[in-house]
Amino acid sequence: MTASLRVRLVAAFAAIYLMWGGTFLAIRYAVADIPPLMTMVLRCAGGALLLLVWPLLRGTLERPSRAQWLTAGVAGPFLFLGCHGLLAWAEQRVSSGEAALFMTAIPLWLIALESILLRRPPSSRVVLSLLLGVAGVAVLTWGEGWSGGITARAGLVLSALFWAVGTLIVRRAGAPLPVAQSTAMQLGAGALALLAASVAIGEPVGWNPAEITPRASLALAFLILGGTVIGFGAYTWLLQATSAAAVSTYAFVNPVIALGLAWMVGDGELSPRTVVAAVLVVGAVVFTGDASRPRSTAAHAAGPAHRWPGRLPDPIGDDAVPPPAETRARAGAAGAAG
Repeated sequence: MTASLRVRLVAAFAAIYLMWGGTFLAIRYAVADIPPLMTMVLRCAGGALLLLVWPLLRGTLERPSRAQWLTAGVAGPFLFLGCHGLLAWAEQRVSSGEAALFMTAIPLWLIALESILLRRPPSSRVVLSLLLGVAGVAVLTWGEGWSGGITARAGLVLSALFWAVGTLIVRRAGAPLPVAQSTAMQLGAGALALLAASVAIGEPVGWNPAEITPRASLALAFLILGGTVIGFGAYTWLLQATSAAAVSTYAFVNPVIALGLAWMVGDGELSPRTVVAAVLVVGAVVFTGDASRPRSTAAHAAGPAHRWPGRLPDPIGDDAVPPPAETRARAGAAGAAG
């Protein structure tokens, strides 16, 4: 490995760890002044436009087929209204670090859903991982009354589920487009769904954009540039430059960063209960991911021919033939939330 490549790898890993780990706190700051669904409308629309700039300048935009538009139109609302919309809404009520922990359940949801779809029972190792994840969520919610807190946490559980569903829709789509264009289409579809929902619940009524504070403006800019453009660009490059197993470490690094940032700025208390929950949930993802390392490394050795053409951030299942659910266990939680 050359020194230049090593520097680029370090920079790219730093980007996905820090950019995606920081998105949870950025959402927390943004929704303090901008309605939650409108926050995600602006993030998705801004990200879609920026992702289209490069292929537009190069003249490499392709004409999508009806099936590709359908995939984007169905997956986008699941990914960005169902996941990001609920995440932003919940972060009005829970800390950014706690929200990040709930998003680590995405790989576990994927395992469960794929086991159902493939009619293949998960291995005992995977079942144990699922139980660890459920235990972590239970610890986080234990002792909460049936108030805004428990409702927000239920929303976060659904948020992770919606991202997993959207990921499966995208993964099973045929004839993929280039990555930036495909993702921009899904972001655009998500932005339209978010806008419709925002108007339906009356978010724009009484909201004055002129009253947005500099902190919220910077947070929104970070979500668009850092979380969507820089983080996504670094992620897609890493999937071609190193193994999927190495890249997917973000699934358990990001919540640790999110918890650390939340603690540093006083957004929530790093209580013993939170620490125990973090160990259980992150441990579940690590435990599941270890089972997939040999297969993921083998897939990387085969070359990048089938690696992530036109797909959302999701470092699982880069084989030409889909492997079992337990070997595709890590999902884009930060893409989700990040």
